[in-house]
Amino acid sequence: MDFSNPFSSSKGLSGSKMLDSLKESVGLKEKEQSLLGDLEDSISLTKMQRLYGFGICLGIGILLSLLSSMFLFPVPRVKKFATCYTLGNLLSIGCTCFLMGPWKQIKNMFKGHRLAATVVYLCSIGFTLYAALKLNNLALTLIFLLVQICALVWYCMTYVPFGQRMLKSCVGRCIGDFGDDW
Repeated sequence: MDFSNPFSSSKGLSGSKMLDSLKESVGLKEKEQSLLGDLEDSISLTKMQRLYGFGICLGIGILLSLLSSMFLFPVPRVKKFATCYTLGNLLSIGCTCFLMGPWKQIKNMFKGHRLAATVVYLCSIGFTLYAALKLNNLALTLIFLLVQICALVWYCMTYVPFGQRMLKSCVGRCIGDFGDDW
């Protein structure tokens, strides 16, 4: 089953794939057995189920990220804040697995133009959790959290045509305008 475009009208079967599928169904060709093939065959979601999964996962992720700020005030609880915020962030980014499938999502994350943003994002998640859970250091946790947010924005801009270039331009103008005031 092809999860590359869940909104296509041909349900992901091209001419040769359709012919192979027909041969397998009538017994003229043996079906290739593989772990990934078995997994894909066992997981079949309709378009609506995918959209519901995407929406629910994104909603819970955003809610967790927003609610995590409650752990900062009035008394900072660094461990709960970092864990809740990071879990919300991971759910928000992982929700796209419902739309394109987990394997394609992972492949897309590590493409050449997204590799740096992905690595910085994943490392900043690790460092955020380390600073919060192991070191219990609020300042360091917030610094890594800022890096995490910047890496996530930079990663998201890789999906927008010329997004990174526009972001560089906007930040450059803001910093340039800020520097002129001093």
